[in-house]
Amino acid sequence: MASYQHAVLYVFEVLPDQASEFESAWEAVTVAIKEQCGSGGSRLYKSDSGTYWAHALWPSREAMQSASLEGAEELLANRQRMVEACSNIEAIGEGDLVADFWSI
Repeated sequence: MASYQHAVLYVFEVLPDQASEFESAWEAVTVAIKEQCGSGGSRLYKSDSGTYWAHALWPSREAMQSASLEGAEELLANRQRMVEACSNIEAIGEGDLVADFWSI
């Protein structure tokens, strides 16, 4: 089994003309959380309709919940940029790995 057993699925409704800002901020936030908080990273996708979605990987739910952003001013500023580029952000699913057939 993979070492990142927990995932969260997010959907982002990005404001018109904010796609570039959103993608830049999302990347900065994702890299920082991976480096500073121990996540397994995330993948970002964009549908034909322009809606973005991502799944973020964590070793466990407990690891995700115990991740601290204290003192991470740059990360928090980039997260605010990401939020401001969206009309809506929703976590639509969260759970533990049951089967893994990816060949990455």
